[in-house]
Amino acid sequence: MRCPVCVRAELVEQLQNYHYRECGLDNVILAGITVRTCPECGTLAPRIPRIEALHDCIAHALVMKEERLTSSEIVFLRKSLGWSGTLFADNMHSDRSQVSKWESGKVVMSKANELLLREMVARGKKIEDYKSIDAARKESNKVVSLFVRIDEAKRQWTDEWREAA
Repeated sequence: MRCPVCVRAELVEQLQNYHYRECGLDNVILAGITVRTCPECGTLAPRIPRIEALHDCIAHALVMKEERLTSSEIVFLRKSLGWSGTLFADNMHSDRSQVSKWESGKVVMSKANELLLREMVARGKKIEDYKSIDAARKESNKVVSLFVRIDEAKRQWTDEWREAA
């Protein structure tokens, strides 16, 4: 394959570590992937298989890290949920200017909001609209109970939400 930038030389493939800045984070290294390099202009063209799974892996690592999230990590996690800044603000019960301050690093996200963000990402659920969930809950007069039972054979607890009779 010819270099897409200089079109003069054939790209040379080799396995190497690749600093994956394209994800928006400065500290992600892809270990031992195939990288095509142009011997003329130095252009790098990494082969990144299963990029969605890669981004899920990065998001999981961010959720599990002990340190507080950085502004660029907040942006990455918001994007992993598929949310615009406005939708993120709505779902965090915040406003767009506050989200902008978190994402630019001007203001540190509160621990409560950070835990909520981590939980949303960890569950892998892209909750579309918390406001409609709240409204539906208020409109419903149903009594719902959580039934939790032990399965002795499996030695584990199971849970089930049921409407009261």
